Amino acid sequence: MKKYLVLSFLFLLIALPVSAKSDQATSQPASQQQPSSQVQATTAPKSTTAPKSSPATSTSPSGSQVENQNQVKTQNQGEEQQLSVQTQESEQLNQAVTESFSKVSTQVQELIDTVGAKGGIGQQVSDIAQAHSQLQSQIKTDFDALNSRSSLVKALLGSDKKVTKSLEQKIEQNQQTIQQLEQLKTQTKNKSELEQLQLTIDLMLYQNTSLQNKIDKENKVNGLFGWVLKLFPQSNQ
Repeated sequence: MKKYLVLSFLFLLIALPVSAKSDQATSQPASQQQPSSQVQATTAPKSTTAPKSSPATSTSPSGSQVENQNQVKTQNQGEEQQLSVQTQESEQLNQAVTESFSKVSTQVQELIDTVGAKGGIGQQVSDIAQAHSQLQSQIKTDFDALNSRSSLVKALLGSDKKVTKSLEQKIEQNQQTIQQLEQLKTQTKNKSELEQLQLTIDLMLYQNTSLQNKIDKENKVNGLFGWVLKLFPQSNQ
C-alpha cells in the first residue's frame, strides 16, 4: 500500500512541472500576438487623400486690364460724343445763317416794294435796301467760301482767317444799315412803315448774331500748322 502511495506521489511531482511548462507554452503565443497586432495597427498604411489639382491658369483679364479697357472705351465714347456735338453745333450754325439770308433778302425786297415805293422816306429806304441787297450777296459768297474748306485742310491749317475777317467787316456794314433804318423810323409816323422797318432791323440783327457765332467757332480752329500761317498774315490761306 505504501508502495502505491509513494509511486502516486512521485507521479504527481513529475506531472506538475510538465503541466506547468505546458500551460506556459500555451500562454506564451497569446502574449506574443498582442504586440503583433499593435505593430500591425501602427504600421497599417495611412489613408491618403488624392492630391489637389493645381488651379488652371486663368486666361481672364486682370482687374487692372479691365480697368484700362474701360477707361479707353469711356475715352473713345467721350470723343465720339464730343465730335457728334461739335458736328451738330456746326450744322445748326450753318442752318441759322442760311435761313437769315433767305429771310433778310425777302424782307429787304418787301421793304423796297412797300415803303420804298411811296413818298416821304420811300426813296431813302429804297436806296438803303438796294445797297444792302448787294451786301447780302457778298456775305453769302464769304460764307460759302468758309464752308468750302475741307475737314483735312482745317485739321492742318485751321479755318480761313482771311474769310472770317471779311465776314466781320460785313457784320459792321450790316450794323451801319441797321443804324440808318433806326434813323428813318424817327422820320415817319406811318404804322405800316414802322412795322416794316422794325421787322427788317430785327432780321438783320438775327443775321449778325448768327454770323458772329459762326465766325467765333471758325476762329477756334487753328489747325496743326496754323501757327505757320500767322507768320504770313497777308498771304492767302
